[in-house]
Amino acid sequence: MLQKLRDQTQSLGFKIIVAVLVFALAFFGFGAFNIFAPGDPTVASVNGEDITQGALLAEADRQRRRLMAELGDDPAPDSIDPLALQTQALEGLITRSLIDQMVEDLDLAASSAEVDAAVLADPGFQIDGKFNQEFYRRALSAMGYTPAGYLADLASRISANQLRLALVDTALAADWESALFVRLLDQRRDLAWLPFTVARFSEDVTVDAADIELHYAEHEAEMMTEEKVDVAYVELSWEQLLDDPSIDIGEADLQREYEADKAAAADLEQRRSSHILLRTGEERSDEEAMRLLEGFRERLLAGESFAELAENHSEDPGSAAVGGDLGLVGRGIFDPAFEEALWQLQEGEISPPVKSAFGYHLIRLEGVEVEEFPDFAEKRQEIEQRLREQAARDLFADRVRELDNLAFEQNESLAGIEEALGLERQVVEGVTRSSGGVFASEELREAVFAPDVLEDGNNTAAIEQGDDRAVVARVLSHQPRQLRPLADVRPEIEALLVRQSARQALAEAHEAALARVEAGESTAAVADDYGLSWQTVESARRADERVPAAVLEAAFAVPRPPEDGKSVGFASLDEEGEAVVTVTRVVEGDAAALADAELDGLRQLLLARGQRLDFEALYQSYLADADISRRISSGD
Repeated sequence: MLQKLRDQTQSLGFKIIVAVLVFALAFFGFGAFNIFAPGDPTVASVNGEDITQGALLAEADRQRRRLMAELGDDPAPDSIDPLALQTQALEGLITRSLIDQMVEDLDLAASSAEVDAAVLADPGFQIDGKFNQEFYRRALSAMGYTPAGYLADLASRISANQLRLALVDTALAADWESALFVRLLDQRRDLAWLPFTVARFSEDVTVDAADIELHYAEHEAEMMTEEKVDVAYVELSWEQLLDDPSIDIGEADLQREYEADKAAAADLEQRRSSHILLRTGEERSDEEAMRLLEGFRERLLAGESFAELAENHSEDPGSAAVGGDLGLVGRGIFDPAFEEALWQLQEGEISPPVKSAFGYHLIRLEGVEVEEFPDFAEKRQEIEQRLREQAARDLFADRVRELDNLAFEQNESLAGIEEALGLERQVVEGVTRSSGGVFASEELREAVFAPDVLEDGNNTAAIEQGDDRAVVARVLSHQPRQLRPLADVRPEIEALLVRQSARQALAEAHEAALARVEAGESTAAVADDYGLSWQTVESARRADERVPAAVLEAAFAVPRPPEDGKSVGFASLDEEGEAVVTVTRVVEGDAAALADAELDGLRQLLLARGQRLDFEALYQSYLADADISRRISSGD
């Protein structure tokens, strides 16, 4: 990769770009970039509300981070399709925007107290069961959120949940619906199946030597060995540089970092506050809200109880019930305007009316808590380790460049790299184009099999593996693809031909047997003719573990059998074969026969289904009337 960059910097086009940038910086300074930077383009619109490219890229990045976390350490570079990810992110933003509009139309909204309470109660932001401000900020950064962006997203999700709960409260499960549901769900059937399996039909198959030789000749490409190389490599990681002699962490560095940490910790103070919220909109203007709050403030200054006023007048249901108490929180939790006002108050002081995204507030500061910062001796080791890691990571970038230069300048071996950087040479045998381990990286595998490395005997460039390691490799020996001897592959070919013949024979037999059973012939006679046995289960339920899933699905899909007759169907047993399926009796489920706990569970299942259908119907009605435009295609 670095070699490609080196080559490209010598091109005429690159030199022209550099000249333009130098001219722009000379005349305009770094503000020149703002001159040429376009605004944030719109990629989609939902009923006139725009979704910007910046929002799309941020959401796609969040989804990418989640997928990377699910895939574990060192996922393959091609394991995530960026185009598919962007398309998925865009559709998610469109859906979210439409749901937000549904919530707004129904006048649902999350209060600031509800949002704050959700943050404080989230185990992902806690250490030892207690909210941790620094951990919260780090977690948001890892998820790709700013504090304000996360709070807005959380408020949106809480409001959407209010909509779900509203539908939950209106969903009903009538007794007749429950009874019908039980009749179908708890239905039992007497069933039987006649399996036509590959194993059974393989017993009658013989394969001629000539057939094996013919298959070998016609499928030589499938009989080739995999191309392999034995590879030597050196690996550089930032952890190897932690004790590098060039890293010098002095006492002054430690003291300066300690003072910076201590100053930053002052911003982590937590404040306990109470508030009274008045919302504005069609029923109340901004002026009226401010006038009412000014009146409340005068009454409070005259000695009235803040808790009583909040309980009687605050329109934040989450805090009004507890006298407006918002608890003890740090910065980055509240609405920015609310937070700015709160942090300007002295203990016991009441703010003038403050406007936020939720309405107008009166805020009183109840108290301030600041944890005592540890002394220098306690923090010294932690600070030294942090500074050493930072220095090692910075040094790593320089050493990767040096590694790449050495790989290029001394490309006939790894000896010069080993000596110059003190790296240990390692060998991996039998590396293929799909190997794992160190060579799980597609970029590194492609570099090893590139003609200049494989055929000319050069080193690879320094191939970076994420942000923490880089590898230079060279090929020691090459084993091209070659045809495997017939003797080695004969058992595989014979097994394949036997399976193919058995598959064909059982398919023909199954089709004939199914037709005979459907025509009313004796099931016993059909089984005897093929040397097979019926498997029977009485009173099978829809999730009966005694019956293969495919057979159950087929048995419950056929119609009710006639009196003294049977219904006939068939099931695919995947690679094992096929089956003829019969049903001779159906018994409806009886709600009266169920225990109360079982019946309650089924009612809850029916309610949940109704709630999903209600929400889907509401969403689909909005979607049908929505004006949605996408300015990028799914392939962009």
